[in-house]
Amino acid sequence: MIISLVGFMATGKSSIGNILADKLNYFFYDTDELITKKSGITIPEIFSNKGEKYFRKLEEDVLQEILNKKNNMVLATGGGIVLSTTNRSKLKKYTCPVLLVASAREIYRRVDIDSRPLLAKARDPRKKIEEMLKKRESAYNKFKFKVITNNKTKKQVVEEILNKTGAEKIDKKDIG
Repeated sequence: MIISLVGFMATGKSSIGNILADKLNYFFYDTDELITKKSGITIPEIFSNKGEKYFRKLEEDVLQEILNKKNNMVLATGGGIVLSTTNRSKLKKYTCPVLLVASAREIYRRVDIDSRPLLAKARDPRKKIEEMLKKRESAYNKFKFKVITNNKTKKQVVEEILNKTGAEKIDKKDIG
């Protein structure tokens, strides 16, 4: 089984994904980490030097490489991976996608603005977050399973993902 975590930046995809994979004894992959490794430069450098279009192509390639592995895994995706209908289709066809959601206020509180190319140059990063969430809302809403991460512990989020996906049951007291 492949569980993919989708959603906006700073909703917990990487941190929750690591815990979930560990508890299920699955492999863990993070598309942003793999893009950085494949390109040899950071994501802000990719955006700055080569542009968003180039980044999105790398993202699509990395997703396909991961899906080719076909093993039990948890996959943390980048927040914008769902902008591509091809990526959305692949995630829905080959994985059990779970949308992680947080409010714009919570995202703003959690995020390191300077490390996020789409926010770093914004005059008002909080307003930019709200605009981006609104723009991506229809893409995010195409996924069946949704977990709100505001005001929840990582343990609670992991438990909710396990319940929604029907993934292998584990001793919940051992989580996080």
